[in-house]
Amino acid sequence: MTPPIAVLSPNTPRRFYRGGERILAFRGMDVPADFDGSRPEDWIGSTARLFAEGGGGVTTLDGGVELPEALAADAVGWFGETHVAAFGAEPTLLTKLLDSGERLPVHSHPSRAFAASHLDCAHGKTEAWLVLVADPGATVWVGFREGLAPEELEALVEAQDERLLAALNPIQVSAGDAVLVPAGQPHAIGEGVLILELQEPTDFSVMLEHERFGLERDHAFLGLEVPVALESVDRGPLTPERLATLTRRWVDVEGAGPALPDEAGEFFRAEVVRPVTGDVTVDAAYAAVVVVDGHGSLATRDGVRPVGAGDVLLVPHAAGGVTVSGDVTLIRCMPPAP
Repeated sequence: MTPPIAVLSPNTPRRFYRGGERILAFRGMDVPADFDGSRPEDWIGSTARLFAEGGGGVTTLDGGVELPEALAADAVGWFGETHVAAFGAEPTLLTKLLDSGERLPVHSHPSRAFAASHLDCAHGKTEAWLVLVADPGATVWVGFREGLAPEELEALVEAQDERLLAALNPIQVSAGDAVLVPAGQPHAIGEGVLILELQEPTDFSVMLEHERFGLERDHAFLGLEVPVALESVDRGPLTPERLATLTRRWVDVEGAGPALPDEAGEFFRAEVVRPVTGDVTVDAAYAAVVVVDGHGSLATRDGVRPVGAGDVLLVPHAAGGVTVSGDVTLIRCMPPAP
């Protein structure tokens, strides 16, 4: 049986930082009376679980089936034969909406090599941010401006003060910006940003800044000894020239085109589809589709489906090519090409 296009409800595990109102607004939902202000992430098409904080995060489809079970039941239908031959029944991708109701801590994510050596996992956590909404002056930070010796980094982490953030490259962002964050690069997201995030499917974070967020050291350092965990951190420098290769404007795409720098393709793909001058047809692919603006329709071999801003869909490879029509902008979040 060909898997149908799945309409995804919000999947918002409780996290240690504040946010979530912008996600609800983006998805056209009211803030519930019992909203606790600690639902800053919507995990889309997730086969991953939280490292700590209760272990939730896996997507449940309509009917109560968890996504990993559904994917395993018809891997070729969901992914296509080429993907299954290369990656099995795994999407190798986690997509999120993230609303920073406060500045996130300075942290980094391990590479695949570090994760394989120390965390018994084939995936690290390279990630990318597509900015959907940003308050005036909103800022993110990526990479140390100056190179640090191991003992200098350890001293900054031990101090737990404002010098950690001050050591990073600040980047003012607005809606339409894209930033690729390679594994190992320390970073933080400032208050007042709603992003669509693509990442490798893990929740591995080394929380260089953790005390002000009340995180236990075991959580902050992935259960590793601090010096070992800090070996996963790129101590810089991340130069302006290198930083420029990690950024672009996804909103400038017309028709269909990549939202991210080419080097992201080893880990995931993000394709903007915006039929400015007429219908656009894109190839069959497993994709988490987020409609970011306007209204239109998706036509597949199964029929025509109306879509509008805030819709989130999981489209299987078996749906075939997708024709996008109307005054609409959507982003297809996809695994790497096999």
